[in-house]
Amino acid sequence: MATTVHHPRCVEGIVAPPIGTGGDSPVPARDWSELPLDALASIFVKLGAIEILMGTGLVCRSWLQAAELPELWRFVDMARHKVVDDISDNMEAFRVSPVEPKINCDVLCAMARVAVYRSRGKLDVFVAKWFVTDQLLEYISNRSPALKALGLVSCGGVSNEGFTQLINKCPLLEDLLLVFCHNVGGRDVYEATGRACPQLRRFRLRKRAFCFHGSGEALGVAAMHGLRTLALLGSDVTNDELASVLDGCPHLELLHLSDDCFNIGADDALRARCARIKSLVLPPLHREIDDGDYYEIDVVGSDSD
Repeated sequence: MATTVHHPRCVEGIVAPPIGTGGDSPVPARDWSELPLDALASIFVKLGAIEILMGTGLVCRSWLQAAELPELWRFVDMARHKVVDDISDNMEAFRVSPVEPKINCDVLCAMARVAVYRSRGKLDVFVAKWFVTDQLLEYISNRSPALKALGLVSCGGVSNEGFTQLINKCPLLEDLLLVFCHNVGGRDVYEATGRACPQLRRFRLRKRAFCFHGSGEALGVAAMHGLRTLALLGSDVTNDELASVLDGCPHLELLHLSDDCFNIGADDALRARCARIKSLVLPPLHREIDDGDYYEIDVVGSDSD
């Protein structure tokens, strides 16, 4: 007779008997491998992509089947996990002691490819920090034509060329977040984004102060005619350029500029131009900037506008 062997993480062992049984009858073991796939998927979706790919989906055959369901990979967030946050620490440690960390950018790129592959073209939202490269963006764009939201944080491995190739293949993009991606930017790139993604509704850009891609960079935003939300932090936008953005984005409802947009003078004329904006933040703010107010990862791809 064939013997079924369950992975130890699939089967919860015998636990203490309930009160009143006298300890005579142990509670039967629960076989988690027999949960229906939809129940497993509802659990896995709460874990997140990295947790699943690091081993949860490999526990047993039924868990692997659940982990491969395309619906589980519509939203891939690879930015808010301790493994990602530790990458910068690992890089610093590697300079001191040449011991390769177990999880590095190459490993995360490989994990991201698996996530995109499992989505089977249904990927809606992709958010990542540190490790994204042009090659990974190409992989995503070739397999995710329906991508609606993209968030890149501190991804120095992404260039204008790689970013532009992606947006040209993802015309349904509605939500774009770029934070400290110092190799992505410039008027031409933003204009190309506006042309390639006519459904773009939200654009949030966080740059380091004085890290610009040529004068007039913000003028490219004026080509994003469908914008409802625009946040510019650390931008070199001027009053005249902002006026052009307002003219080019007639549906704009939320406009946030930070204190380190040093070329903005929030005079009466500018405020009059912004009178139609429902939520307006202009410098000076007279307070310390909390970047989290502007690029909180979990709002990427949400329908809050």
